[in-house]
Amino acid sequence: MNCPAKPTQRRGKPEAPARAGVPERYRRLKSNEVVWSGDFVADKRLGLQPWDGPGGFRADAFVRPIYRLEETAKFRATSTKKPKQNTKHQ
Repeated sequence: MNCPAKPTQRRGKPEAPARAGVPERYRRLKSNEVVWSGDFVADKRLGLQPWDGPGGFRADAFVRPIYRLEETAKFRATSTKKPKQNTKHQ
């Protein structure tokens, strides 16, 4: 009888890491992050494809990994509200 030592032992080639072929400016979404239009779906043949579907899904609902462009200091979304000044204690 030819049985592997452990039933969960993998056979064949190990899978390539998920980041293979993904530029550094993209980051993979964590499982609890929400996917929005403008994010990218990884495809083995076509590379990163923009997600044009509806938003609001968690990233772990997708079979393929989801990537988002890294925010930089230059393009980081900031609040447009002016900070309130406490005039009581001045």
